[in-house]
Amino acid sequence: MSFYKGMFLAIFTCLATYSRAQDCLSNLPQSVRSAVEQDNWTIVQPQDLSGNDPQVFRVNHPGECPGVTAGNFYPKGKSSFLVATIQRDDQKNPIEKLTLVFFKKDLPVTAVVVPPTQVADPFVVWKLRPGHYQDLYGTKTTISRESFVYEKLVGPAKQFYYDGTHLKSFVISR
Repeated sequence: MSFYKGMFLAIFTCLATYSRAQDCLSNLPQSVRSAVEQDNWTIVQPQDLSGNDPQVFRVNHPGECPGVTAGNFYPKGKSSFLVATIQRDDQKNPIEKLTLVFFKKDLPVTAVVVPPTQVADPFVVWKLRPGHYQDLYGTKTTISRESFVYEKLVGPAKQFYYDGTHLKSFVISR
């Protein structure tokens, strides 16, 4: 391959990656983004994932953003967002947290679901429809509203849901 063809391919690949990252957050209201991207916290995007995680996420959740999912997660049935953010002040020890963002009188309100935790690689978040689910140990539960999963791809995962008044969770993989 000639130098110019290689350079063109590298530039095209970078632009395609940048474009997908921008598209990933394009449907997120600016008020939600402003509520969570403070004090050096940024929303987890495909380029933050390592190894094969970007491809695994893209195949398992086409068109979704690894750091954001929207649905009716909040107990009062209002539309809300789950946002995974990462802080890389220390490159060797990034910190991640998961935040629920819902609206009260058209203003975003945040609630930390998973407190800041040191991670080697970012976790991702995605939603599940209401239905019947089973945890890793065989315990079954029926969830009447949308729920969400917060997982390290090819690693541990927990499914979270509101039972009407309280946030509950169970392990679905180790």
